[in-house]
Amino acid sequence: MEQITNDRQTKDTNEQTPTLFQVYKRLGERNRAAKKVVERLAEKGTVVALSTVYNVIYGRSSRTDITEQFLIVAAEMLAHSKDLQARTAALASAE
Repeated sequence: MEQITNDRQTKDTNEQTPTLFQVYKRLGERNRAAKKVVERLAEKGTVVALSTVYNVIYGRSSRTDITEQFLIVAAEMLAHSKDLQARTAALASAE
């Protein structure tokens, strides 16, 4: 019997396809990304519950507007994190 996992795999290979949850985990603990998605969609006139955003992130639901906004927020957060790391390294090495 085949074991059921949360990892999505392609039919042709055993490679895992990236999931929104993997991106969410990469952002770190208590990252507030879901809340930012709700806020951004509200600015555009779309009202969604925080639980709806989490359902999309965890793969229980599929909504392209939430997915697109989450990816935008995640990219911004990751870029900001890299910028902070670079600035910290520059300040730490400066004497």
